[in-house]
Amino acid sequence: MRRGYSTITPAVIHALARRTLARALDWPDYKPSITGTQLVDLVLRIASTTRTLFAVATRYFHFSHETARQAVRANLGSRDQLTARLVDALHQVATFTRRDRRRRWTCAIDVHYVPFYGDRSTPGIIGGPKKAGTSFFHAYATCVLIHKRRRYTVGLMSVAKGTKPHQQVSILLDQVAARGLQVRGVVLDAGFDSGETLLLLQQRDLYYAVPIRKKGKGTNRRNECDAQPSGTIATMGWVTEKSRRAVSTRVLVWRRPGESHARVYAFSGWGKGTAVSEATRAWLGRRRYRERFGIETSYRQKNQARGWTTSTNPEYRLLLEGVALVLRQVWVCLALQIARARKRNPSAWVRELPLVEMLDWLTLRIRSRYPRTRCITLTHNTLTRTATP
Repeated sequence: MRRGYSTITPAVIHALARRTLARALDWPDYKPSITGTQLVDLVLRIASTTRTLFAVATRYFHFSHETARQAVRANLGSRDQLTARLVDALHQVATFTRRDRRRRWTCAIDVHYVPFYGDRSTPGIIGGPKKAGTSFFHAYATCVLIHKRRRYTVGLMSVAKGTKPHQQVSILLDQVAARGLQVRGVVLDAGFDSGETLLLLQQRDLYYAVPIRKKGKGTNRRNECDAQPSGTIATMGWVTEKSRRAVSTRVLVWRRPGESHARVYAFSGWGKGTAVSEATRAWLGRRRYRERFGIETSYRQKNQARGWTTSTNPEYRLLLEGVALVLRQVWVCLALQIARARKRNPSAWVRELPLVEMLDWLTLRIRSRYPRTRCITLTHNTLTRTATP
């Protein structure tokens, strides 16, 4: 019997990405000029080349850029509808098995800020600390599994003005639960250290690790632990400012070698199901928090597949963010398959298919499906009289 085999080619990558987006977005044809498949290929080409809709439509497709713009805008839908469709696409690529759905995962949640330099009254932007020459941003919160080789993005939302950190965490966790995954623990950045966030995680009985920032310059309940020696485990309690709810959590004071000050980490639950000491649980929580930095890597990778735009439409910007995450998700899935076929250990780099190479394959495949005549006819024969070098 002939031995079976499989190969990863540009056609396979294109088919997987297009099938996933077409199924999740469910875009119909736009008039007789653009089919739903062409629209999906247009968006994929914008992402894989990190160019604008104008540049891609005018150079690689037979329809005009204005027709393409109208077709995309007509199919975006509301922000909630688009968010749900993009999250569905992310889970379709990951193809979680029954065993995966019985497993309890650890997730990292963070917010990514995209600088905005336009009108400050533009819908969908929020203020923040000055960065990259601006204080206004489009912000997107994501939830990522921190398991090695399976750093899948499983939650996505556009952060609107006035959305509190605990509300962001609640929305992302609800997205994950609605699609059949179970979350055991969450690791968060210091921006999520509010009392309301900790109360939410405690109410849902989740493990967590969150660094606690100082509040003000004076001495208060939240700042008392900073003066404790490294390795101290204590209980921190305070009252939330608006709801006046009492918050209590165990914290670990830790100072890394070479740092001038200690950091305070709120933790709960790590190793609770086994007979380990509280010091071990605190150490496990801090180690899990260090693994959170994988979500920063996902943002840098996502930027390699995010189309460029100056549009003020928040839904279109969300589409570009979501498609970039979907393409990164495809790369993570293929890298996992390659590692398993090569029997690589979890920490080994999969050098056969970098993300940039995958995007280049996708670009070449789409380009071959929409050939253009590379000829410009002139009304005189000036060029033909001169011998070309």
